[in-house]
Amino acid sequence: MIEFKEITRENFDDCLFLEVTEEQEDFVASTMFSLAESKVFTENIPLVIYDGDLMVGFVMYALDPEENHYWIHRLLIDKKYQKKGYGTQAMTKIVNLIQELHQPSKVLTSFEPGNTVAEKLYLSLGFKHTGRLVDDEAVLEYCFN
Repeated sequence: MIEFKEITRENFDDCLFLEVTEEQEDFVASTMFSLAESKVFTENIPLVIYDGDLMVGFVMYALDPEENHYWIHRLLIDKKYQKKGYGTQAMTKIVNLIQELHQPSKVLTSFEPGNTVAEKLYLSLGFKHTGRLVDDEAVLEYCFN
């Protein structure tokens, strides 16, 4: 069972060294970029994903103040731990966490065209295409009602 933890001095270095496969590098921002982004855009909430004592990934979500919707901006499972179900567990858990803490009517996420692995994952969890593009990424939504 995975859990989310805040990024601390103790796990910061491990977080920075999380990485995807070479084929995925164009699809997912690095944790270094994401952490820097969260310092400037303080509405972003970065979390690391653990399986017991093992850090397996990173996720970041935020309330978009302009649209008043929650977005899952990042999901990164380290290349050593992919294809073990962590992506599915993490997306399910972050959607449930956002619903529990904030009770939004929907949650949004996006993916780069060509990232069929992410698209397949999101659709399998109940996300639906919106037909929108934001920064050249396809937008998906998960509605709670």
